[in-house]
Amino acid sequence: MYIIGDACLIVRGIHTTNTPIRIILTMVAHTKLIVVGDGGIGKSCLLIASATGKFPHEYVPTVFGSWVSELRLNGNDYEIALWDTAGQEDYDRLRPMSYPGSDVICICFAVDNRDSFENITEKWIPELQHHIPNVPKMLVACKTDLRYTSTGDYVTYAEGSKVAQDLELRYQETSALTRDGLTACFNRAIIEANQGIVARRRKKDRLQFFRRPKKEIPSPPTMPPAEKAPRVEVEASRFADDWRGVLEKPRHFDVTFILGGGQRLEANKLVLCSSSSFFCRLFGMTRYDQNDQKKNFGRLEPFSMEDMNNGVIKGIYAVYEKGTIICAKGQRRRHTVIKLASDITYTTFTRVLEFLYTGTPNLPDSHNDVNLDAVNDITKVSKIFQMTRLNEICQNYVMDHGFLNTSIGTCLNNDTGQRMKDLYFNNPEYADVAFKVQGQTIYAHKVVLCARCRAMATMFGGQFREGKKAVTEVDIPATSVECFLALLEYLYTDHSPIQEVDVMGLIVLADLYDQKGLMNICELYVTKEVDRSVTKRIEQAEIDVIGLLLTSQMYNANQLTAWCLHFISSNYTAFKRKPEFDQLKGDNLDIVKKRQWPPSSYLEEVAEYDKKWAGNGVECSLM
Repeated sequence: MYIIGDACLIVRGIHTTNTPIRIILTMVAHTKLIVVGDGGIGKSCLLIASATGKFPHEYVPTVFGSWVSELRLNGNDYEIALWDTAGQEDYDRLRPMSYPGSDVICICFAVDNRDSFENITEKWIPELQHHIPNVPKMLVACKTDLRYTSTGDYVTYAEGSKVAQDLELRYQETSALTRDGLTACFNRAIIEANQGIVARRRKKDRLQFFRRPKKEIPSPPTMPPAEKAPRVEVEASRFADDWRGVLEKPRHFDVTFILGGGQRLEANKLVLCSSSSFFCRLFGMTRYDQNDQKKNFGRLEPFSMEDMNNGVIKGIYAVYEKGTIICAKGQRRRHTVIKLASDITYTTFTRVLEFLYTGTPNLPDSHNDVNLDAVNDITKVSKIFQMTRLNEICQNYVMDHGFLNTSIGTCLNNDTGQRMKDLYFNNPEYADVAFKVQGQTIYAHKVVLCARCRAMATMFGGQFREGKKAVTEVDIPATSVECFLALLEYLYTDHSPIQEVDVMGLIVLADLYDQKGLMNICELYVTKEVDRSVTKRIEQAEIDVIGLLLTSQMYNANQLTAWCLHFISSNYTAFKRKPEFDQLKGDNLDIVKKRQWPPSSYLEEVAEYDKKWAGNGVECSLM
């Protein structure tokens, strides 16, 4: 490859024994395109969609980024360097460092953001005219698909076209999501860039005769790229593992299954009813909302004791109850004994319970290792107890499609968690724990608390053991009702309504009760909230990132700590002007100064460059 001027010559040789070498010269023109505009209006999406063909569905603020896109226009090949810029006011002094060498500028606004449209004339045109008055510019509308998918006060085509006409600019409308207008936009940008290059060369040639030889001026210092933000990883769900532990070492059980030979298996009504409509009918738990079509258990009639003990219910030989607890709140909790039909073996029903507790039976992963007779036995029992998904899992093993069962198990666990919430969450009728929070009573179940939380397993296995007392009462200080309910909902469902509560208060509880998965979800949510809050100006953002850093360090939110340190370092200039910057001390301050961006060495190089070459009409410093 040879570089000649602004073009690249690619030399390809083709040689055979009877054919001389042929040389094919392909001209590839290089074009630098920069997009400017307010933060959060779709500039990055526009460039990413053009360069990669994919739309980024998650908003991540861009400090400075670049991509390369190849394009063919009118028989010529072009390599476009796509430069993204930060639109926040905090970067007004840094952004113009990207301008030198630009061939065309796309001034962007979002049709759903009138402030960004008004800033075209109030901010962006004056800034560009000050730094690069002779570079061609285009006005580009982003997110035009929103005009047709929702209602709102959107900037119309006529309004955009009128402003472009007044500014004597080309106007293009685009949607990175639907890709409408992308090709036309970048084709027009290439044409504008070529026309600008030709115009500048002609002007330079006309003036060359009258100019005295000029001292060659070096290029300004190159700004180093900003480091990427650390990813916040969420721990894989422990829902299935936690409930498997309860099945293997039963605790707080209230059901005993008796199988052939007198063998026994202990279980929990809460889990059985949450995972099986059959057992909901057996235990009379058919209290779903009749208006909710998804909760179809409510349309099922409970089995009668007479039917269960007279052979009417297939698979059940007898059902009886041992002892009844009737407490002041009207709760009725009994230990139920179920004798199964003689043809259901201990091993087979163990696999069935594994399915109910974890979403999948514990069978070998490899088809060659699976005992098909055992699978057939499980299939028969699944049909007796109306477990269609277990039957589906068994068929996958038989057909060597066992790899599908993991996703089925994940889906089933989500459903089980949701039904557990609907049936039992904060329900006093079946609870055996009452938490006192801010003067209110929140009801829970020891089997859930001990299965999902080691701290609570210790609590209810030791000094809080209540003997014959029906409900154990526990005071929970220093938290809100909303945060504690969000913690409990996570224990019951593996999900939590973090957007509805004080997320930092929930982080405190996640640390106190050692819920790493919940902690990770909160950490990720906080980073996204910070990103959304700084789309316009970091210095005036309502979220106190330094306060978040200090809180995350106090309560062991290690990933959020790393992310906050990176965010502060990458926006060092903006944070240094904030009054809370003085709260950074010791290691925090050392890390932020060490990682600050742009680095102090680069800023010193810029200052030295300005000092040395300012007399030659060159300026690298910023507005």
